[in-house]
Amino acid sequence: MRRRVETRLEDERGFTLPELLIATVLAMIVIGGAVAVFTVSVRNQPRLTSHANAIQQARVTMERITRELRQGSTLPTTPTASQLSIVTYVDSATCGGAGAASSIQCRVTYTCASGTCTRRETKPDGTSPGPSVQVVSGLASDNIFSYTAPTATAPAYVNVTLAYAAQGGTAAITLNDGAALRNPSGIS
Repeated sequence: MRRRVETRLEDERGFTLPELLIATVLAMIVIGGAVAVFTVSVRNQPRLTSHANAIQQARVTMERITRELRQGSTLPTTPTASQLSIVTYVDSATCGGAGAASSIQCRVTYTCASGTCTRRETKPDGTSPGPSVQVVSGLASDNIFSYTAPTATAPAYVNVTLAYAAQGGTAAITLNDGAALRNPSGIS
């Protein structure tokens, strides 16, 4: 009986001091690497969130512009690379006023300069301008609009391109869409 107890105790020796030291050093290296990765992620998160918000803002703006183009009836002037005016329907009681349940026709003008685009509503004849509202910022270029005149077989087409430059490890992003004027009455 005594021999069995001694044999059992010999088999349960545990770890030696060098084994414990090596395991501790390896554990510290793994934990240090995990902390470094976590720290970099926490530092980059605000920049990534800001970039994602800018892209979402551009998507909403792109959708709004193309919707207004599809509903539009007149291009009061030929669009330039940085400015677009269109007479279209907006959900307002007055042009440039508060929202309403019904739609009225207003002239909507998008103007882009210094990487920022603004939107302004006026009456269809261009009078009584409402306030300019910033709709997108942080763009790499002010060349936003391109215009293709109508032909005998195709309606007028406006292309919209919103481009963001690469920032701190993120890739450059370009959103591109456009719309044919569905209800054109021409350029005034």
